[in-house]
Amino acid sequence: MDATQLGLFVVATLLLNVTPGPDMLYTIANGVQRGPLAAIVSASGIGLGAVFHAAMTALGVAALIAASDMAFDILRIAGAMYLIWIGLRNVWSRSKVDPSGPLKSTSYARLFVRGLFTNILNPKVILFFVALLPQFIDPLTENIGLWLFAMGCFVGLSGTLINSLVGIAAGGAGKLFMQNPKFQKWIDRVTGCLFISLGIRLFLVERN
Repeated sequence: MDATQLGLFVVATLLLNVTPGPDMLYTIANGVQRGPLAAIVSASGIGLGAVFHAAMTALGVAALIAASDMAFDILRIAGAMYLIWIGLRNVWSRSKVDPSGPLKSTSYARLFVRGLFTNILNPKVILFFVALLPQFIDPLTENIGLWLFAMGCFVGLSGTLINSLVGIAAGGAGKLFMQNPKFQKWIDRVTGCLFISLGIRLFLVERN
């Protein structure tokens, strides 16, 4: 990969990561509702999901999923149902969050795992990895799989940093408002509706 290709790859990666989507919304929602640390934990789970996609791309599994209508549809439907489930939990949530107190470690683990699956079950990420990453690699390059994995890890790392920064900012703003129960309930419902709409949108997405 020459300097021009590297520059284009970095720009494409940054554009992907700064574009609002389920990953960023999940991080922002947890930042507002639970604080900056929860946002970082959420972003880290999402980043690990990108590393998973990188490994699948390097092994050729992602290309098989992208080429298979059935496999793509299964992943698309599972991802859509997962986003809708998260949204419904937010809409129906009656729990009271104390922004001044830390969450239990199990809660952080749950946020991490949810972030992981939010990314893994997003077929758009698979299409991005399969369609875009190979364009920056010379077909004659040795160890193409290793290059694909390294590039995918960069996508995950940069995404983690960007989502963490956005989530931290959201967490700082959330502390000013989340002590108001009415505002908290409003945030829960709005973020829940956004997740549901993203799930419906993912359900309707076409492979092409």
